[in-house]
Amino acid sequence: MTLRAADSVLQPALLDQARALTARARMLADGAGMGIHRSRRLGGGSEFSEHKNYSPGDDLRRMDWKVYGRTDRHVVKRFESDRQVEVLLVLDRSGSMAFGSTADATPSRPELPPPRNKWDAARTLALALAFVFLRQGDRVGLALVDGGGAALLPPRGGERQLHEMARQVLADEPTGETALHSALRDVVGRHPRALVILLSDLLCAEPDDWRVPLAVHRARGRMAWVLHVVDPAEISFPYDEPTRFVGLEGEGELGLNPRELAATYRMEFESFMKSQADACLDSSLLYCRVNTGEALDGPLLTLLRG
Repeated sequence: MTLRAADSVLQPALLDQARALTARARMLADGAGMGIHRSRRLGGGSEFSEHKNYSPGDDLRRMDWKVYGRTDRHVVKRFESDRQVEVLLVLDRSGSMAFGSTADATPSRPELPPPRNKWDAARTLALALAFVFLRQGDRVGLALVDGGGAALLPPRGGERQLHEMARQVLADEPTGETALHSALRDVVGRHPRALVILLSDLLCAEPDDWRVPLAVHRARGRMAWVLHVVDPAEISFPYDEPTRFVGLEGEGELGLNPRELAATYRMEFESFMKSQADACLDSSLLYCRVNTGEALDGPLLTLLRG
């Protein structure tokens, strides 16, 4: 299904939040001084195509100094191999993404408040990535996936697309079960040539199935990145007293004494994170772990400068 026009479903207060979220994503991207390496481009040939105005992140080796000498303008050469890339950002908005323990953490940068939960971190990173790609003239789309399938904002270019994406990720909170495999199969099938970027906590009933559509996509020569979003409390399990745990995807409630299972839990979760990283490596998927308790520009630098 296609996402609704956000202007018809958001109140003015939420539109203000969308503008704030967009500004936050831009700050995150600009603060890291990021641009996509041209070596990541898919395409053949090196025939000159056109000039474009220089923007931060462009390859300085492409600067046309002859044009600068005549006109005092900074422009770079574009070649056929630099043609537009289609990027599809896939955000997991299932219930488990609503978990968060970082809302009251001290921000690493005062102008960038810590994420409230995994969903908040994922959508901020997605918009920061979108900003970088859109600034380069690429087309970016958004898919929000949960147990009900995938809602898609088709890939487009331009400034307006970034604001539309921000409004969409603010329109709904994460809820429901996870169905990554079927959702990914659907959206990847619709965009077989796109660079697919998945942002998810990867907490699925079938922990290996979600990789299959991306592995097939990669085997066909396309690119796929996985941003594995985890909360620090999921890693450290900082609970001492008897606690009531509530499933965020309909699993019900469970009362436990955390001290009795803390060590086992930590080992299991560490094993889970390692298995996901290893599985991505085996499928030639670029894997990057995002700890929501740490600065978000770290994963962006890993992806865009690695």
